[in-house]
Amino acid sequence: MHLSSDDVAQIVQEVWSSMLSLDVQPVDVAEVTDDLAMAGNVGVTGATDCLISMEVSAEGARHFAAVMFGLDDSDCSDDDIADAIGELTNMIGGNIKSLLPEPSSLSLPVVTNGKRPTVRVPGGKTLLEAAYTTGGYAMNLTVWNRPQKTS
Repeated sequence: MHLSSDDVAQIVQEVWSSMLSLDVQPVDVAEVTDDLAMAGNVGVTGATDCLISMEVSAEGARHFAAVMFGLDDSDCSDDDIADAIGELTNMIGGNIKSLLPEPSSLSLPVVTNGKRPTVRVPGGKTLLEAAYTTGGYAMNLTVWNRPQKTS
């Protein structure tokens, strides 16, 4: 299975534009050097088993939540931030799911904190890794194919 980086970049641009009215630019993954500290994750199960993870800095997560909910950055609660990152990840994941073979279903989003890489998939194969920037905030998007269970 192959995911087109151009298709995924278009999905990210459309989600950021529709949800946050922000423009997103693809950047080289090596250019993202900050310690990304928050990740939204969704799983796809079915014909393809994969995990989609979007990592952003704590400052970026707070800013995206403020924009989404019409608040000042300083007024965002931890719940606001987790809700915003979960919703953005869910929107991106749902659109990526539509590019994958059917049948498939999307899990609920899970938001985690930590140092980059925030999420690891032991035995997983990276299907796509991309980085984007908007308003001075970086975002990494990784799609892993999860290992298949053997009988």
